[in-house]
Amino acid sequence: MADYSDTSRNNTTSYSHPQETNLLNVHKAMEYNIIGQPILRTSGCNINVNLPAGFGEIHKFGAVPAMSQNTNGTIWDENDTIYPWSTIGAGSTLGVKVVEPNNENNTSTDLDGDTVEIEGLDVNFNVITETVTISGATGTTTNTFYRVYRAIYANTADIANSKRILIQVGSTTVAKILDGIGQTLMSVYTIPAGKTGYLMRLDVTASGTATGSFKLFVKEFPSTNFVVKHIAEVNGVGGPYQLEYPIPQSFPAKSDLDARMHTLSNNGRYTCTFDILLVDN
Repeated sequence: MADYSDTSRNNTTSYSHPQETNLLNVHKAMEYNIIGQPILRTSGCNINVNLPAGFGEIHKFGAVPAMSQNTNGTIWDENDTIYPWSTIGAGSTLGVKVVEPNNENNTSTDLDGDTVEIEGLDVNFNVITETVTISGATGTTTNTFYRVYRAIYANTADIANSKRILIQVGSTTVAKILDGIGQTLMSVYTIPAGKTGYLMRLDVTASGTATGSFKLFVKEFPSTNFVVKHIAEVNGVGGPYQLEYPIPQSFPAKSDLDARMHTLSNNGRYTCTFDILLVDN
């Protein structure tokens, strides 16, 4: 047995593990991940973090440009609108259309030859990604999408899109890349097939003097109804609302998450960010 009275064996770090007070030096820097495996506590920016096999993560972030007072809406790129789940859920190829920022009825060919990468789920709720090249202000996917949760614009000049990009089922917009942003800002997500999603963290902000009632709605498979899973009041003066779940909230595969806001006073811009740990079933 080790002699801990030997001063040559005293701990040289300032960190003491709360459960392993007798461990020395690098061993005392051990912490443990969600499944009980040891991880090394380090400092500095050159950190290589690898999740174990069967684990993944998704970082979702979204913003609604301006939510009108007394209006309910999803926190995404469309003002005052609940995300059209029934439209995308019916399954369809997707049309990509480039329009003028100040008039979405007017198309533009300024982005012809550039591409849009669309991420979503297929009929079996497996992840699919397709890159569409814009031609004549439009483009169409070859895959049928049943969910869309991100789209990213790209061009050879490596600059953000100068025009607005609509991703549509027929005439209904299911994703939008606002001019100058370069990708969608959608606080919606669906847990893929074969996974359980663990909600780890949630952040919500309001701009200026805007105040709103935030609600996280979840349609937990196999239910067909959205149910409130979290609620919070936010205001720009008070700063961001942040929640780290002491026990991660779990959702089964094929569950839809939709972050929504109801403006109580003063039209405002709202953002929502959440992090989900994905674990193979």
